Amino acid sequence: MNQAALKEKAMLLPDRPGVYQFLNSRGHVIYVGKAKSLRSRVLSYFRSDGDGRAQVPWLMSNAADLDYIVTGTETEALLTEASLIRARQPRYNVRLKDDKRYPYIKITNEPAPRICLTRSLEDDGSRYLGPYTDVKAVRKTLAHVQRLFPLRSCKDRLTLSMNRRPCLDYQIGKCSAPCAGHITLEEYNRYVNDAVRFILGKNDGLLHDLEQRMYRASENMEFERAASLRDIIKAVRKVTQRRRMFSTDVYQADWDVINSHIIDNEACVVVMEIRDGRILGKKDYIMSGSRYSTPRELLGGFILQYYLEAASIPAEIHLPEEPDDAENIAAVLTGRAGAKVELIEPKRGEKARLVRMAALNAEMILKKRIEKRERAKDVVPGVLLALKRDLRLKDPPRTIACIDISHLQGTDTVASLVFFRDGKPEKKEYRHFKIATVDGIDDFKSMNEVVSRYFRRRLDEKRALPGLLLVDGGKGQLSSALAALRSLGLESQPVAGLAKRLEEVFIPGSSEPQNIPKTSSALHLLQRVRDEAHRFAVTYQRSRRKKRAISTTLTGIDGIGPAKAAALLRHFGSVSMVKSATEEEVATTPGISKRDAHSVYAYFNDDREGKSAEMVSEPTDGG
Repeated sequence: MNQAALKEKAMLLPDRPGVYQFLNSRGHVIYVGKAKSLRSRVLSYFRSDGDGRAQVPWLMSNAADLDYIVTGTETEALLTEASLIRARQPRYNVRLKDDKRYPYIKITNEPAPRICLTRSLEDDGSRYLGPYTDVKAVRKTLAHVQRLFPLRSCKDRLTLSMNRRPCLDYQIGKCSAPCAGHITLEEYNRYVNDAVRFILGKNDGLLHDLEQRMYRASENMEFERAASLRDIIKAVRKVTQRRRMFSTDVYQADWDVINSHIIDNEACVVVMEIRDGRILGKKDYIMSGSRYSTPRELLGGFILQYYLEAASIPAEIHLPEEPDDAENIAAVLTGRAGAKVELIEPKRGEKARLVRMAALNAEMILKKRIEKRERAKDVVPGVLLALKRDLRLKDPPRTIACIDISHLQGTDTVASLVFFRDGKPEKKEYRHFKIATVDGIDDFKSMNEVVSRYFRRRLDEKRALPGLLLVDGGKGQLSSALAALRSLGLESQPVAGLAKRLEEVFIPGSSEPQNIPKTSSALHLLQRVRDEAHRFAVTYQRSRRKKRAISTTLTGIDGIGPAKAAALLRHFGSVSMVKSATEEEVATTPGISKRDAHSVYAYFNDDREGKSAEMVSEPTDGG
């Protein structure tokens, strides 16, 4: 759809709140936006100034279609937009990268719940805390929970009527054995609630409740239970004391601090959680698509995507500046939390200092991430160093191209070329070749042709040559490849041959195979590259044979050429379905005339009808 047709479609949009989606030519969603008025908002993209936003020209140059969803209110549009962005991950939106890898703490939905770590959210009635970006910290927290509270860790599905012998965890004091009736479910669930409060950092209230329960147990002369509660109180106080080292001087409340740092098309957002006036820690998240967004848009997009999945929402969220559409975002979060949520921009004091601290952390984390990625590009995998040694190469072969010749009894000779970078396949560089200058079976001449064509094209396009050319075969194929390279003046191109029979490796200048151990990682890499080239060649060869067989069947019909044969196959799915179709059904195929339909039907049915007539007439002749 061109821009004029797209604008005409936008003019027909309703003047209602909703969500609009721009799609590219392949039907993929590339941008999702919300609007108070769908028509006014979308039409603004067609203004000469591009609505004043940097991403609009990029977006509109790729937009080929438009879709929309009408909502009841602007707040509903905001929620729908956030959900669609998470689901579709559109290119021109700010996107919180997929957090399925982040762990959650799960409180199972059972009569005697377990507290465990999980990486998947299930709609099973369980409660989830998180997500957390630091799995080590989560494991450490769970270790504290296991040591402090006598909760079960077994995965058995307990029932209310279950009564059995307790396991070893009960004997060593790690579990209160609800399965054996050594504790009531009411008391056990109190421990679960205590553990959740401990995880959330609500330690002051937790300690007060534990002390009250300890005193009551002592007064009731339940001294073992009182002693157990006393030990839990001591352990919680010890952990709490360490947490107080990271206390703030502000009032005791629950709030989050959020700030970000942007470099190119990537942003890091840091969330610092303050519970009861103490900093529990920080979480960091990477967002993509920041090149097309302002910092205000980035913050607004993050807040919605993050808190719609978060286990809890604090009463206050402190930010470096007010995000776009702050009022509606606060309304959405308030509705989800069930209590008022405010987005606050602190100007001075402890909260403003923590906002700056979050920005500094975000900058450091993002720079480290980029530096690590750049360093990884320069790290040569050990297998390539081993390959350099075994093949006596000047440099490690960071890129490997492998050519395989494949044929079937002298027909359908084809070649494949696969490309590996740093030991991993790079499929956009894969190539197929139809052998054009060789008649019959001649693997050596076929290899010469393919090597010549591939390297000549690389030279013409001024593209880098592979660090190693691997040919599937022994000395003969290697010699053919070398001859082709010499004709192009590429005598210095590293090349090797891998013979299938004994998995022997040959290199130029040596008549004997290289003495590479069968257990060598370098040999295993060569075998993997060679096997991938063979798979790619065989797949191509089979597809050509199949197309030729189909072409022979359908293009043998009067008036049916390759284009009409392809149309029939698209419409019916297979030749057998074309054979069984009626003349009227064949005529419904796009591009097939009634005359063509008659020819197709007659081609497949004349012989069948003749045979039927003969079968009917035979008894009469015999009579």
